[in-house]
This record gives sequence, C-alpha cells and structure tokens, in this order.
Amino acid sequence: MKKYLRMAGWLLAAPLALASPGKLVILLDDSTEMPLASLQGATLLAGIHLDLGQALASELGKQASFRVLPRKRISSSLQNGDADLVCLYLPEWLPGPFRWSRPFLPNADLLVTRRDQPRPGSIAALAGQSIGTIHGFHYPELEARLGSNLVRDDAPNASSNLKKLEAGRTHHAAVNQLYLRYQQKLGQLPVALHPPLVLNSYRAGCALSRHSRISLPQLNRAIARLLHDDTVPRILAKYR
Repeated sequence: MKKYLRMAGWLLAAPLALASPGKLVILLDDSTEMPLASLQGATLLAGIHLDLGQALASELGKQASFRVLPRKRISSSLQNGDADLVCLYLPEWLPGPFRWSRPFLPNADLLVTRRDQPRPGSIAALAGQSIGTIHGFHYPELEARLGSNLVRDDAPNASSNLKKLEAGRTHHAAVNQLYLRYQQKLGQLPVALHPPLVLNSYRAGCALSRHSRISLPQLNRAIARLLHDDTVPRILAKYR
C-alpha cells in the first residue's frame, strides 16, 4: 500500500509532460489569432497550431493536447515540464534552457502603416513614433535599431492594433506575415495600408522542454517527415 501511495504522490508531483506519456502537450499563448489559432476561451478550435500539433503528435505516436496560457507564462510552464513543447517561435523570443528544433515554418515580422500617412523607408525612420505592438511580445529588430526611441503602444493582439490604426490612434503596427495575408484573403483589413516594411524574415521552430519524454532527434525526425511528405506546405496552403 505504501508503495502505491508513493507512486501516486510522485505522479501528482511530476511535471505534466511526464505524467501524460501518451500525450504530446503543446503550449500556445492566448493572444494568438487566425490563421495560427482560433480560440474559444482556453480551447483551440482551428488553425495552423492545431493542424501542425496534431500532425507532429501523430508522427510521434502520441495524442495532441493543447494548453492555452498568457504569453508571459509560456517560458516558466515549459521550464517546469508542464508541457512538452511550444512551436512557431524563435529562440530570441523565448529565452530559457530549451532544446530547439530545426527551423521549418516560414514567416516574417512586418511593419504596416496607414496609407494616408508617409510610409517609412527604414526602421530608423520610426524613431519616436508610436507603434502598435502586442503586450508581452519581443520585437528584436525594432528594439535593437530604435533602442530608447522605440515607442510601444501595446494591445492584447494584432486585431486590436488594426483597430487602433483604423481609429487613427496609431499610424504604424507590427504584425506577422501569416496574419496579414490571412486578413487580406478574407478582405477584413479595416484600413488601407501601404505595402509593409519587412522587419525580419525567418523560419520558426519548436522549443522542447528538457522534461519532455520526446528527444530532440525524435522531434527533428518528425518535422523532417512532415516536410518530406508536404504536410507542412499543405497546412500553410489551407490559410492562404
């Protein structure tokens, strides 16, 4: 009996990723919007995160389980072993002792400007001007080039920043390329914009918790298979 009680106590105290060996526990932050994620409260309903997470879990012989958290809790939750991984990130966005997968999903950070305002020709031209940003997000290119002249106007998500542009509260906003193209596809941009200024083009990857039962080689092999059989391009094509 004592043996079973000790085992039960260990399971209660164990990190979630270890206590759920049949599941691949995946984190995403609660500011995420389509095409990356459609959220209803803490439930992931659709989007690239759902499709990619399920595909990765299938390749790894597991069932995908998603946990939605505020962005500022992602790092600590992953360090504590409350989840296996978080995807579509860059190391500079998520400092911590994580194992990083190969980069594989193309995206870009963009700066959009109202069409009735002068289009900035460079990041330096934005010094001292208010820029719509997302609370808790890091913008390495803006931070590095503007320093103390970066004027952030934080909002909960990208849609809120577009509404601020529409209302004229800001003239510029930082958005990611996948989000902007999806809004253009749906015809839902609330205000006319200049062609965007590209801040940074990149391929995002996944941060793997050191507590995860999944090894980094296993994760990279799963990603390689999803690239080889065109699963990743097909997922992206659904939302273009």
